Amino acid sequence: MRSGSIRSDIELRAPVAIAVGAGFKREITSLTAMQNFLKEWPPAARDESYVTALRSCEAARAGEIELDKARQAFLIFAKKAGIEWTGADPVVVLREAKIRRSRARENRAQNRHVPG
Repeated sequence: MRSGSIRSDIELRAPVAIAVGAGFKREITSLTAMQNFLKEWPPAARDESYVTALRSCEAARAGEIELDKARQAFLIFAKKAGIEWTGADPVVVLREAKIRRSRARENRAQNRHVPG
C-alpha cells in the first residue's frame, strides 16, 4: 500500500458486530463507520485501546497500514470496552448468572449445615 495517499471510505471484508444495549447489535461495515463510532465514544471512557483503534483507523485511511490491522485494533477496543457482540441474548445471560449465584449460595449453605 502506498504511503501518503488519503483514501475515501473502505468497506470491511467482514463487518464488526458490536453490542449497543438491550440485546441489540450494530454492524460496522466500513472504515468511516469505525471512525465515526469511535468519535461518538464518551471521552471519559477513552482508554489506551480506544486511542490505538482511532490511530489505526487514521493510519489505514492514509494508506500506512492494512485495513485489517485497523479492524483488529477496533475489535480489541470493543472487547476491552465490553461491547463485543457475542450473539448471546443478554436477558438469558443475566438470568443464567442469577441462577448460578443462587445455586452457589444454596450449596454453601448446605455445606455449612453438614455434620461432620
